[in-house]
Amino acid sequence: MYEPKKLIAFMGGMFDQEKNSNFIRELEKESIKQGYFIVAFSFSETTVWDQDRDNCELKLIDLCAHLDIKAIIVQLEFIKNDYLVVAINKLGRMKGIPVIAMEKHLPGRINISMRYKDGFKSIVRHVIEVHGCRRINMIAGPKGDHFSENRIEAYKEVLAENGIAFEEKRLLYGDFWDRPARDATREFIESGDEIDAIVCANDAMAIACADELIVLGYRVPEDIIVTGFDGIKSGFFNVPAISTVEPDYESEAKKVIGLIRDNKDANEQSEHSVDFRLKLRSSCGCYKAEDILSPTEINVLSSSYADVNWAVNSINNLMAEASVLESMCDLSKTIATTLWLWKRQFQFVGVFSDLLAPEIEGIDAYRYITMFRSENGERSGIGTAYDESEFIPGFEDIINGDESNLLLVRLLHAGNQVFGYLVYGTKNTTNRDIRRCEEFGMFLSSAINAVVANRNLAKMRHEIEQVSVLDYLTGIYNRRGFMAELKKMVESANNFGKYLTIFSIDMDRLKYINDMFGHAQGDFAIKCMAEAIAHFASRNGISARYGGDEFACAIITDTEVELPPDVVRSRLDLFLMAKESVAGKEYKIAASIGSAGGMICNTIDVQSLMDIADEAMYADKKARKQSRDS
Repeated sequence: MYEPKKLIAFMGGMFDQEKNSNFIRELEKESIKQGYFIVAFSFSETTVWDQDRDNCELKLIDLCAHLDIKAIIVQLEFIKNDYLVVAINKLGRMKGIPVIAMEKHLPGRINISMRYKDGFKSIVRHVIEVHGCRRINMIAGPKGDHFSENRIEAYKEVLAENGIAFEEKRLLYGDFWDRPARDATREFIESGDEIDAIVCANDAMAIACADELIVLGYRVPEDIIVTGFDGIKSGFFNVPAISTVEPDYESEAKKVIGLIRDNKDANEQSEHSVDFRLKLRSSCGCYKAEDILSPTEINVLSSSYADVNWAVNSINNLMAEASVLESMCDLSKTIATTLWLWKRQFQFVGVFSDLLAPEIEGIDAYRYITMFRSENGERSGIGTAYDESEFIPGFEDIINGDESNLLLVRLLHAGNQVFGYLVYGTKNTTNRDIRRCEEFGMFLSSAINAVVANRNLAKMRHEIEQVSVLDYLTGIYNRRGFMAELKKMVESANNFGKYLTIFSIDMDRLKYINDMFGHAQGDFAIKCMAEAIAHFASRNGISARYGGDEFACAIITDTEVELPPDVVRSRLDLFLMAKESVAGKEYKIAASIGSAGGMICNTIDVQSLMDIADEAMYADKKARKQSRDS
């Protein structure tokens, strides 16, 4: 009988680091055997710094909350902010499921960790007991780091076991990476002290140390033995290959899945540990035949190298195109055409619907919208709008299908601004798959950020342009905008042979309204007149306020029109009196009007028409004044 797969959430950071990748690969293998499906949430907040907590990494926990997960595995080594750990723990309690904490202790939970201290002791003992070293230096990680301090303690204890006094000068810090480790190595050599071996707190520092010793003219291991810790592949590929201590990821994954399968009480605390395995290679003199790369390993390296090159080209194309885009819809199409190399994986990009609301009507009723999807070799752009509870449209089919055994989930964000999330499905996951997901997520975040910035800049440019051509009070054209638009109208081939009529309009008694009723009422009268003129010209023309009480409009008609001032005035008056807010005023909103027109052709003189219209308007104003005075 068909039985759906059970979900386990794995939460941690820096998935593309080899340690995490190796564990995730083994976790996938063991999960398949036991009928589980892993959804791995990759946090990018792996250092302690202030963020807008509501808008960043907590979004991943919110997404996970909607899934029917049976357990949470949390890799605490790379989650540095306590509020995330609290939120993950709270999610586990809310769902009543076991939470397995890896590498750091979480009270009231199942805790599992590698025996780091014992593992590091084994490599230090090896250089003493097998190679007879007595003058042993150490390059540690960062000062105060839990894992670094743990290995320093192991180093000191093994020295003491063998009657070797600890000397402060033989301990330096390399911060777990290349350059500080090289500096520490050089400092050791420049001190002039004799050295038998340098034990490093991780393999990356051991590689740097060995290389720096060779640069300085020393032979490894003949002059100085070098050892590492962690068992990363680059240590094996190095010349000389680095003697190290390798975590037993297979046993760890089996232990974790077994604890989930057999757990009866989600709130029961228990402690578990996993051993390391000593891997002795050339850097300590224990050369073995397995130090030589096999043809399979060479093929994997070659394939990974080729994939990196293709990925770089693909992502460069994406970023080059995205840098000039102003539309999220266009970016979606660009993704579908640029990232064609990765068709073999399931890929899903969901973004907040408000990112696309300016471009697509009616999607703001939903929280998310599909921006990109690749499934079974088929690619699509903008797709289904959906709510957060769905996670991915068609989610059940994905986890119970054959295309993926594991989903990697990563936020798409720039700083504190979250855009959405990426889901990347893999099968028989490789370290390169995980790295590719991280690359895709980082560059897609940058691409979205660039498009959003471009779109905002375009909007600002448009607003600035509008401000420069529109009257601030009425919203119709100002003189500059009117003249620019009028120029387009008379130069349009579609209007050749038609008739242009320009109206010059001047409000009556604006000063009287301002003086007697206040400037607010004067502004009200101006806006009402602007609405009436815009309505008059709305079907086939444009309108403008030049400033103060001066207005203009222009209309285009198929035949010549004769509109005397009284006719235009009556039309404006009809519009104005239909407004309740105008009808009850103690003052009348009216205007003096003049017009001039001509056929649109290559010789039409717009300025002359405007001058004639102005003269006609002044004549109308004078005539009406005389009529009132008589």
